[in-house]
Formats: sequence, C-alpha cells, structure tokens
Amino acid sequence: MKWKTGLALATAAMAAVAAMTAAKADDYPSDTVRVVVPWRAGGGTDTIARALAASMEKIAGKAVVVDNLTAGGGNAGHVHVKNAKPDGLTMLLNGSSDLNTPIIFRNVPYALEDYACVGAVYQTPTWVLAHKDQGFTDFNDFVEKAKTEPGKLTVGVGSLISAHYVLAKALLGKNGIDARIIPFDGGGPLKKAILGNQVTIGVIHAPVLLDAVKKGDINVIAAGGSLENITYKKVRDTKTVDQFKTPVEIGVVRGLFVPKSTPQEVIDQAAGLVEKAATSDDFKKFGAKFGFAPIWWDGKKFCDFLQKENKEYREIKAEFIDKK
Repeated sequence: MKWKTGLALATAAMAAVAAMTAAKADDYPSDTVRVVVPWRAGGGTDTIARALAASMEKIAGKAVVVDNLTAGGGNAGHVHVKNAKPDGLTMLLNGSSDLNTPIIFRNVPYALEDYACVGAVYQTPTWVLAHKDQGFTDFNDFVEKAKTEPGKLTVGVGSLISAHYVLAKALLGKNGIDARIIPFDGGGPLKKAILGNQVTIGVIHAPVLLDAVKKGDINVIAAGGSLENITYKKVRDTKTVDQFKTPVEIGVVRGLFVPKSTPQEVIDQAAGLVEKAATSDDFKKFGAKFGFAPIWWDGKKFCDFLQKENKEYREIKAEFIDKK
C-alpha cells in the first residue's frame, strides 16, 4: 500500500503548488503599481494616466501612483521602465506616436523591442485646425489659398519630433503645397498660436482646443483618422486626410507597456487589471469630460498597431522629410 501513500503525497504536493500559483495570481498587484509618464504633468497623456490610475486603484485595492519622469526629453521615463523589475508593478503609459517618433528621428536609448504591450486605452486622431477668421471650412480651402500664395502660409506643429510634423509633411507633400512649417515648443504654445490666429493652420492631437471648436472660434478642417469616438457630435463627420490625397492614418493610441522580459502570466494579470479600469464606469465618465470615449485593445492588437505606425512614419519620412 506504500505506492498509494506515495501517490497521495504526490497529489497533495501538486495541489499545494497549484494553490500557491493561484494565490499568487490572485494577489496581483502585490504592492504599489507605478505608472510612469515620460512627460510633464498636465498634458493629455498625463491626464489620461491619472484618471486610469484612479480606476485601477479602486479595482485593485492597492495604491496606483503616476510618476512623471521627464528628464532627457522623456528618455528617463522610457529607460526606467525598460530596466524595471519585470513584475508588472512598473508600467509605462505613453502614446504610440510619442514612442515611435523619437525612435525614428533621434538616437534614443530604447526601442520598441524593449517593451511588451499590456493594452491600449485611448485612440485619438491628429486633427487640422484653423481660426475662424481664416474662413476655411475644410482642408481644400487651405490648398486653394496656398496655391495662390506659395510660400506665404504657415502650418504650426508642436515640434519637429511629433506626429503633428509627420502629418503636416505628408499633407503638404501629397497635395504639392509650398507652405512653411513652424515648430513650437510643445502643445501649449501651439494652442496659443492657433487661438491667436498666429498660424494659418495648426496640426495637433484631438481633442485639444475642443472647447474653442464648440464655441465656433476654431474650425476643424481635416482629421488624421476617424472622429467617430469624439463626444462632440457636430465634428464626427469631419473629412479624414485620405480624402485630401493623403492615404495615411495619423494620431495617437495611448497604452501601457512593461519590460520585455516580463513573464506572460504577469502581463496577462496586468492586462486584466487595466482592462477592468479602462472599461469601468468611472473611466467612461472621465472620457465624456475629456472629449473621447475610451477604448480597450489587448496587447497583441496594440503591438501590431505600433509596428504598422512605425512603418508608415518611416515611409513618410523617407518620401517627404529626408529628401532635400
């Protein structure tokens, strides 16, 4: 009967291991979760991160804090998460284009391959805005004016390392427009320039300046992608840039990343928490105020999008930026 005793012991041991594994999974997160944002507090990505963190904390019953690590133009935040312990407790929250453009345009100490995707929570297009005094109702109005005044019109963008710049170059190049691109030191100064009618048009991430659009002070004349998720119904039918000879989709998908070495089980646990937060009533209420309904993409869909965006941006750079 010894074999029966041995079998019973082995079965008990296996059950104990299974119970420990289940308990470990149930314990996630076991400690404070840190959501690293590589940009200053107050911006769109930071605002989304803080709303998501609040929902995650409510669901997890553990502290979820947002760390703004901005040194080195955002390099500090990216590198911190790249080198973090792969336990799912340190995540990067960033926009797809804000991760891809530095990789494409600069020599930075990180790459897409350094991260595993947890999932995406927000998708917003880059849109093209004009002060009402310009009199533009859509992008064709700008095209026609640019052809009569070559070299005189201006296009404001947040920086030369941005989706704004990529879209501006593609639009000008595809439509054969001779206009000057003016880079600003971020979205804040660009917003002021658009509101002050200091640039002919401005390219910036939606829903920036949505309040001014609602008031009628600013017109949306094109969008780098569909506006179907925007809460302001009047601009949902805005023409996308592919209707203006520019067959691209340029915007920003904001999501979370962990170090590449993170075990799949841990990634799945983190994704489960983020998905619950992203689809919660609290986060949906935030979205209604922010201007766009949240989304939920799993890690694979998010990573596939990042690779597609990276390829598209490189093609635009080769065709319209690198050429002298």
